[in-house]
Order: sequence, then structure tokens, then C-alpha cells
Amino acid sequence: MNTVLAGVSEDQVRAALDRVLAAPEFVNATRLSRFLRFAVEKALAGAGAELKEYLLGVEVFDRGQDFDPRLDPIVRVEAGRLRGKLQEYYEGGGQGDPVRIVFRKGSYAPTFEAATQAAIPTSKPAQMKWIAAAALVIAVAGAGLYLIRSQTSAGAKAVTIAAIPSSDSGNSEFADGLVEAVSMELSKNPGVRVVAWPVVAEYRKRVGSAGNPGRIAKDLGVEAVLEVSVRQDQDQRRIAALLINPERGWKEWAGEYERGTGESFAVQRELARGIAEEVRIAAPKVRAQRR
Repeated sequence: MNTVLAGVSEDQVRAALDRVLAAPEFVNATRLSRFLRFAVEKALAGAGAELKEYLLGVEVFDRGQDFDPRLDPIVRVEAGRLRGKLQEYYEGGGQGDPVRIVFRKGSYAPTFEAATQAAIPTSKPAQMKWIAAAALVIAVAGAGLYLIRSQTSAGAKAVTIAAIPSSDSGNSEFADGLVEAVSMELSKNPGVRVVAWPVVAEYRKRVGSAGNPGRIAKDLGVEAVLEVSVRQDQDQRRIAALLINPERGWKEWAGEYERGTGESFAVQRELARGIAEEVRIAAPKVRAQRR
């Protein structure tokens, strides 16, 4: 038996992978499951050092050969989501797994730990959870404001926006990818400053789907919230985007789209460009209403 780590065999790792992929956290998360399997297989083959952003972007996320990790954060974003999903699994149904798959921050190569090696989080009093949640909201808001302020040094009149999937999106993976793409498109516009997608993703993971634009705007320190919802009906996706001015409670712009379920990445990019252009046109209304 080929030993991957002391006390952990290749067969045990493959069994651990199968358990994770069959868990509710992963069974419908096609992109994360593909990421996880690819990384584990590479590590088992002794090629963990090859797991870099460019390779993952091209091989796992179907980016082209011109993929530039400096401009497209897809791998970093999905790695964060993968760590979060694994944590959920091992704190829930996977607590008793004899072997755990672990991704250290800053690395895309997994390590494999026997249960005695893996630290099992202990439950905390409700008060501590509330304190931690409050601290996280402050930290996330601070990170969002830092990003916005650093981007606006050359253009103080830019409208600040947070793009976020709505709480009722039925296809969360597609919605997350679409919002990420919209955020990237908006970041190219000097008239708009958008909170970075990793900050929004972390906010949703820790705070949950607040569903209240006023709270989202306050927590992330923005003037407007762009909510994107995705509903899937057989072979059709219905996408709705809504630019909300929380201070006034007004809808500054709304758009609806219908697309097929094939070629998700291409559809996300095409929709993102269209939504970002509409938001670019509507965004000045947010600032105008505040005068």
C-alpha cells in the first residue's frame, strides 16, 4: 500500500474522497467536486507541487490558455469556497471520518490527516458565536471599505456597489459564478467601485443570506446593492438583476434574462457584460438621489 502520510494510505484517501463527494455539501456542487477530485488525484500521483492557479484555471475551470490569474480570481475564490465546504462537512456529517482532506491557506495541494491528527472543533457557547459573528461583520466591512477606498483614490465620485446573489436563487453555483463575473466587469468601470467577490462570498458564508439590502449595504459599506437571482426550470434559466438604493428603498434598475442551461461559463460572461453595462448607466442615479 502506498503511504501518502504516516498512518494514511492511498486507499484510505480515496475512500475519504468518495465520502466527501457523496455528502450533501458536495453532491450538487459540480465545480467544487471537480476541483477537489483533481487536486486529490494530483497529490496522490506525487504532483501536488504542480497545483498552481494557472493549471487549475485551465484544467478545472475551463479557462483558455490565455488565462491570467492576476486578472481572473476564479481559482482563489473557489479554493476559499472549497475550504468552507470541507469545514462544514467535517463539523457535520463527516465528524467521524477516519481520514480528512485538508487544504491549508495559501496552498492548493491537499494534505491527508488521520482523525487523531485532525483537530476537531469544539462547540462554543452561543454568546461566543455572536461575538465572533459581530467581529466578522466588522472585519468584512472594513475589508470592503479598504478595497473601495483604495480603488477610488483616482475617482472619488464613483458609486460604491456590492453585487450579491439573492437569497432565493435556486442554482447557487451558477448564481455565484455569475455574480463573480458581474463584479469583475463592474471593476473595469471607473464610475463604479465594487466590493471584491471574495469579500462578499465570505460575508455570505459567515452571516448568511441576509436578504435585506439595507443591512447588506451597511455591513459592506456601500451605497447600492445589486441583487442577482437565478431560477432554473428544466432546460431554461431565468435570471433577474436588481440595483437597489437602500437609503431610499428604490429600485434604480431591473433586468430580466432567459438563457439555456448549457455552456455555463460562456453564458455567465455574456450576461455579466450586459448587466454591468446597465448598472454603469443606472449607477449615477444612486448618487443623484442622495443630494
